[in-house]
Amino acid sequence: MNRPLSLSPGRHSLLLAAAIAVSLGGCAEGTMTRSDWGKCLGAVVLGAGAGALAEGERGAYVGAAAGIAACFVINAQSKRTRTAQDVENDYRSRYSQLPEQPEVLRYDTQLSAANVRRGEPLRIVSNIETVEGRSTPIQQVKEEIRIYEPGQNQPFKKGEKVASTTRGSGGYENTFIITFPSSMPQGRYAIETDLFVNGERATRGTRQIQVVFDGTDLIPLHSSIAQR
Repeated sequence: MNRPLSLSPGRHSLLLAAAIAVSLGGCAEGTMTRSDWGKCLGAVVLGAGAGALAEGERGAYVGAAAGIAACFVINAQSKRTRTAQDVENDYRSRYSQLPEQPEVLRYDTQLSAANVRRGEPLRIVSNIETVEGRSTPIQQVKEEIRIYEPGQNQPFKKGEKVASTTRGSGGYENTFIITFPSSMPQGRYAIETDLFVNGERATRGTRQIQVVFDGTDLIPLHSSIAQR
């Protein structure tokens, strides 16, 4: 049975420095302000420190990786694909009248790839179609996305996008673009999406994405830590 590692102050400092250096590689993705850099560095230091206190070397690396979430963003955009009239005409042709309450007619989420290299973008596209009810109109359609580290049940990164620009029925396409920083650990990450209609969750989707190494010198560093 592996025992928790006990780090000397010198070794602990070196490990934190290595974790921070590795993690700040991800902070260089995109354009960041001085304030952004400060937040990024603070998140990495706190993550690495908390992880090291909890689990030694392995914890320092994973904690620093979790801190990288402060260093990258989820870009989102939305466009209308069907008008309210088209959606409602199709619904009436099948059921003669609109439903009493709003309904989600379609919610289909697809990933651009099953595997993604660190530093390369992952595109998540959702096709949404909603019809409002006779007694309750649709005020807003919004999608939320959450990303989970391997084995974790709390998301380390969230994003959202309001799909509807006007009230009522309609069809929409939401696109989320995520670029995992070059210092993210490889592993199988869970991506969870929720669709909200008028502030109430209507449906949920879950996908898995494998983040893989890109051949940088982080591979031996991670392997060395993981084996101890």
